[in-house]
Amino acid sequence: MLKKLAGFAWLLCFAVTLDAQRNCVSYEYSQQLVTRDPLLLSRIVEIENFTQRNSGRELPISAFRHTEDTIRIPVVVHVLYHYPHENIGEEKIIEQIGILNRDFGKRNSDTVKIPSAFAPLAANTKIEFQLATRDSRGRASNGIVRRYTPVKKWVMDDKMKFSSEMGSDAWDAASYLNIWICNLEDLLGYASFPGAPAERDGVVLNYKIVGEVGYFGAYNKGRTAVHEVGHWLNLRHIWGDADCGNDAVDDTPTQRSYTPGCPSGIRVTCGNAPAGDMYMNYMDFTSDACVYMFTLGQKARMRSLFAPGGFRHSLLSSQGLDTPAIEEAPLPEEPPRWLHIKIYPNPASTVLTLNFEHDIRWIGRQFQVIDISGRILMKKTITSSVQQLDVSGMKPGVYFIRGEKEGEKLMERFLKL
Repeated sequence: MLKKLAGFAWLLCFAVTLDAQRNCVSYEYSQQLVTRDPLLLSRIVEIENFTQRNSGRELPISAFRHTEDTIRIPVVVHVLYHYPHENIGEEKIIEQIGILNRDFGKRNSDTVKIPSAFAPLAANTKIEFQLATRDSRGRASNGIVRRYTPVKKWVMDDKMKFSSEMGSDAWDAASYLNIWICNLEDLLGYASFPGAPAERDGVVLNYKIVGEVGYFGAYNKGRTAVHEVGHWLNLRHIWGDADCGNDAVDDTPTQRSYTPGCPSGIRVTCGNAPAGDMYMNYMDFTSDACVYMFTLGQKARMRSLFAPGGFRHSLLSSQGLDTPAIEEAPLPEEPPRWLHIKIYPNPASTVLTLNFEHDIRWIGRQFQVIDISGRILMKKTITSSVQQLDVSGMKPGVYFIRGEKEGEKLMERFLKL
């Protein structure tokens, strides 16, 4: 109880450390929200008081649609892309949802690495995530919204959450978890804590770290989403965002700071011997390969949000996973014409420039120059995003640039003078 009460005092830091520099992006984000809306602090305090009263209480069976006590959360994913390679595929999104369910459900194989001192504390949170099957108007949905945007990079200012800012508006936060996937500048992701305004409520992820990826260093196993959704469900960083701080969870050891990299062995800080730091907890900054647990206390804290009167209780009655009331055939999405290859000058007399900068997936592929009869005049490999083609030896007339990649066909017409 002492740790939880001290956690209440931690909330007051919002009011006195707004200019502090933190490694915690979600913490900084929450500070920004408090700066915009001073009443948010009182809402956070109310939610924390409610959490302390209800953590550990089992939700009544009437809270669930089925007899099992698993909480199922409808998810809508907003994919914002400027370049085609940022428009990640549905299979990658489904993979990320699977990672959330695996880790929140303690079905990850690396639980065998949990130290013996912490193994009894590892929890199946019984919280699951599913892509929405219907929108707030009852129409059929696959839970994915795709939007082309002229914005090339996004920062932690929430503009991606508003169509008026060339982003995508949140679906009803009382019924859905909104996740925005976009090209975040120098960030892996960030999340809102409970209490944030509904139109800003949700998680933002860099498109590069969605699902299991073969790059992006230490954060390549989809666990940035696990960490950020933990924040959305009211979990703090395990070190409490302070030197020997407090995360308001009784069964996580107090530790001095965040943990970089992928450590091993026992690390004792803040008098937490003999077990030491719980650096394998999802709410630390440890590399993806070395985090693999939530605790029973964290489970209780998250699930308290769904108790009657809790901030996320309304999600239990969401219709986002119900059978759609209206079946509609989705309209095909046409990317903006300017995303296609550019060729100039057109007409050309000596040199034709091919510009692939809006779809770098063409690099390494081959294109052909053909005449109006379909005869192939030359073949070239694309070696850079801007490539020049010598057409000085060609006869005047109409020609075409032809190519194909990943099922997409290229056919651009040009005139040789």
